[in-house]
This record gives sequence, structure tokens and C-alpha cells, in this order.
Amino acid sequence: MRKGTKEKRRKTSLQTKQIFAFSIIIICFMTIMLVLHIRTVMTVRQMTYDKMRAQAEYYLDSYEVEINHAINLQFEFFNDRKLAFLAQPNLGLDDYEKRDALLAVKEKLDNIAGVSNLVESCTFYIPKSEYKITPSAVRRMDKSDFEDMEEYMKYGSNSINYAGNKFFSVEMGQANDGTDVDYNFVFVLTFSTEQIEKQLEILNTAENSGIFIYNEKYAAMLENSSAECSSEQILKELKKDENGEFAKVQEVTAGGGRYLVFVGGTGAMGLFVQYTEEDAIMSYISQSWIYLILCLIFMIVISAVFILYTNKIIHKPMTLLMEAFGKVKEGNLEQHIYRNEDDEFAYLYNGFNDMEDQLRHLIDEVYVQTNLAQKAQLKQLQAQINPHFLYNSFFTLSRRIKRQDYENAEEFAKHLGNYFRYLTRNGSDYIPLGQEVAHAKSYAAIQGVRFAGRLSVEFGELPEEYAAYQVPRLILQPLLENAFEHGLENRISDGLLRISFSENSQEFRITVEDNGEEASDSDIEQMRKSLSETEQEEVTGIVNIHRRLQFYFKNKAGLSIARSQLGGVAVSIWILPEIILDEGQEKPDIQGERGQG
Repeated sequence: MRKGTKEKRRKTSLQTKQIFAFSIIIICFMTIMLVLHIRTVMTVRQMTYDKMRAQAEYYLDSYEVEINHAINLQFEFFNDRKLAFLAQPNLGLDDYEKRDALLAVKEKLDNIAGVSNLVESCTFYIPKSEYKITPSAVRRMDKSDFEDMEEYMKYGSNSINYAGNKFFSVEMGQANDGTDVDYNFVFVLTFSTEQIEKQLEILNTAENSGIFIYNEKYAAMLENSSAECSSEQILKELKKDENGEFAKVQEVTAGGGRYLVFVGGTGAMGLFVQYTEEDAIMSYISQSWIYLILCLIFMIVISAVFILYTNKIIHKPMTLLMEAFGKVKEGNLEQHIYRNEDDEFAYLYNGFNDMEDQLRHLIDEVYVQTNLAQKAQLKQLQAQINPHFLYNSFFTLSRRIKRQDYENAEEFAKHLGNYFRYLTRNGSDYIPLGQEVAHAKSYAAIQGVRFAGRLSVEFGELPEEYAAYQVPRLILQPLLENAFEHGLENRISDGLLRISFSENSQEFRITVEDNGEEASDSDIEQMRKSLSETEQEEVTGIVNIHRRLQFYFKNKAGLSIARSQLGGVAVSIWILPEIILDEGQEKPDIQGERGQG
């Protein structure tokens, strides 16, 4: 039961990882879309604030400039010398002089009224002379005029006042005539509420929005609103800063809705307050949630279709290959797997079939051969296909396939195929040194994958002139295997295996060395002694290689062992120039005596 569960988990693990990967992609995509949506909302909100601010500042700048200009003219009006004559009847002006002064005042009033369309009227009162002057007329004051003047005077100077749904400014002046009268002139400047309301109406174009002018003394004035809430509700929710002033940009909840509010201006009339309902601004953005959901559904559907498709073209073939490996692991070498499509899996299937044939052939050869003259070589061959190495190699290949690392899996399968093909090939006991080195490289590549991250392999280049030298089979790869198993097996990291080729006038040398820390000086000395011992109950791989080299080349080749400069063990194959070459080959120019270094 546990085995079945394990197999099921193994079969579905890659698909699970794929689903997980797609889930991560979808989550990342939706996260990005959500962030973009939030940023869009923030941008739209900021753009709304900026628009409200721009509108308000433009409006405030325009009308405050005009109003302040009119007020300045109103203030400067009292500097006219002719006003003093009109304010002092005792000066005894004749009718012509008086008329000239009155017309001069009327003309100035007309000029002030024309400076801006915001100026509705200009009225100048001279109580001593009892004149009321407007841009259109000069007449004597009656009782109602005196009452109006006194009503205006209650508001005082230097301010914009609001009463009777209109704005007005009152300035009072005094002529130095030696009397006790507090004033000689009263100048009333009235601003057009109609023009101000038109400006507010032009600015208030958004849906569910409103604009009004606020003054602490008069509260909300000249409101223009299409929102469901009133200016009083907005004012009630507005917050002030530590200086007791309204924050320029706020978000308030009033009348059952949420509003974006801009408060600006410090002009004479008061504060400019503009508010817009947030839902009216963001209504079209809220629809983007629908598109986000549709995109999510679309991505899920596409992912599901892709997963089903990959299950057919990848997962099922991979499962078949894994099941075949499982049967090989159990010892069943009588199976072949096939694929109709000409793709990577077909290549892997063919490689698997080849390896299976080679393994079966190799195993048959190991069990069939009984010749005592070849026991040492057969023992070495058996070591090359020990189950530990075989299973680890297949497991490594399986892991790469599970990770969908097909390119590296193919490369690894090639190395395995070359490795086993070399071990199982029939023919002469002698082979070119180049082939022996290539076999060792294949083995190093396989082990390099097994020990990835723990060690590295430095493989030098075989000089071309030595590639054709005939040497016994399996003299180099077992040295690499010995270094891996006894020198580098327990290395957690920073392991190093180096294979180098060197020559001098005395010998050609192949050195295999490592930086393992397992071998002591006494161990190295013991290995040296074992090479010279003739009687041993158990022959090690190194001793086997040394004896075969000695036998084949009549003591003109062999092994030497020393402490490596890397810190581990250095095992060298040395060969003298008197070796037998293939017919027609030339010997390299190597002279001298045998080195035993």
C-alpha cells in the first residue's frame, strides 16, 4: 500500500509542480493587475484633485485679481483733491466748480465700474453736501439714501461683506475740514453675484458635485450643487489642521456618500470649496474588476488546457520511462519501450533500449566468462557496473527528466550509453589511448553530475600524438573511480579531481589527483608497498591496473603513488617509449630511463 502511494505520488509530482508553477504565474499576474488597478485608482484620484485644484486656482486667481483691483481703486479714490472741495461746502464753490467736481467723481466711478464685469455698481455718498453719485447719475440724497448709507456704514471698512445675496465693499473717508464729523464720504462697491454664480456653474460640470464660497462670518454662500449632500453637511465633516485652517485636500463622508473635497483661496470673499462624489469619478474604474475576473478565468482555462496537453505529450511518456526504469531496478532487463513520434522522448527511449541491451549483454558476459586468465579484468569490469553506481546514474537521469531538463538528460544518457558501450565492447585487449581517455571523460561527466555542487573535475587535454598509443583496456577510469569513492566521497563541498597529461625526455605520464583528506601518509605508504607485493589474498583495483600494465608492457609501464599537491592522493600512470604501436604508426621521440616518481 505504501509502495503504491509512493509510486502514485512520484507519477504526479511533476504535474503537481507544473500546476503549482502556473498557479504562481497566475498569482503574480493578478498581483500585478491588482497593483496596477490600485495605482490607476490613486492616479485618477490624484488627477481629480489636480483638476479641482487647477480649476479653483484659476478661478480664484482671476476673480480675486479683479476684485482686489477694484478695491484698490476704491481705496485710491479718496486721494482725489476734488473730493475735499465737495466735502467742505464752506469753501464757497460756485456752481461751475461744484458741477465740475461732481462730474469728475462720476467719471471716476464709471471707470471703476468698467474695470471688471464682477463690479455691479459704484455708489459714492457725500453726506455734508448731500450728494449721491453713481456712474450714471449725480443727485441729491433723500431720506432713503441716508438710511442706505448708514446701513452700509455698519459693516465698516477694509472687508468684503455679504448681505441680501450680494457682496459689497464699504470705504469711508474724512476730509480735514476742522469739524467733528467722523466721515465725509462713503464709497460702496457692489459685486455681481450673478457673474460669480455663472463662474461656479461653469466649473461645476462633474456629476454629483458642488461648489460654494465659505466665510466663517456668513457660512456657505452662492452654492451650486448637483450632489445629494448640502454644503452644510460638507462643512460639518471638514477637518482643520493644527493651525486651525482647513486642509486643502480631504476625503469626507457626507449625505451617505464619499466626496473628494478641495479647499482653496484666502481672498477677500472667503474660501472656495469644491467637492465631487468619489463613486461618480471611480464608477468606470470599478468596472475594471470585471475585466480582472475575466482575465483570471481566461488564464485558468488556458492553463488547464496547457496542462492537459502537456500531460499527453510529456507526463505520460515520462511515466512510461519511469516505469521502465523501475522494472530495470527490479532486475527486469527483458523489456523495450517505443514511441511513434520522432521527438526527444523517442531519443530517450532508444537510448534506454540501447542501455538495457548493453546492460543485459554486460551482465551475460560477466556471468558467462570463466576463463581464469581474465579474472582480474572481469573483476574490474564488474566493479564498473556495480548496482550502486548504476542505480545512482539512473536516479540522476530520472531526476533530470522529472525537472524537464531534457537537454541535460539527453547529454547524461549519451555519457551513460558511451560508458556502458565501452565496457561491453568486444575485441582486442588493446585500445587506443584516446578511446580510454574518452571513456574516463564519460565516467567523470557522470560522476560530476552525481556530485554536482560538491566537487569539480579538471580534465586536461591528451596530446594528439599520444591518442593512437595502444594501451590495455580500463587503466584510467578505475583510478578516477577510486578517487571518487575513497578520496572525495565524503567531501561536502570544494572537492577537486584533476587529470593531467605530461611528458618529458624520460616518460609519458597521466596523473589522477584529488584534494581528499581521507588518506594519511601511512595509508599512502601502504598503497606504495601493495604495488610491489606479489602475493596478496585480495587484489585491489589499483594493484590490478599496475600488474596489467607491467604484464602487457613488460615492466615498461606501471603506476606510482604520492601525496598530491592538492592535499590528497596522486596516482600516476607512467609509460616508457618502448611500447608496441599499431603497424604503420610512428613513435614519439621519448628517450630515457623509467621514472618511478
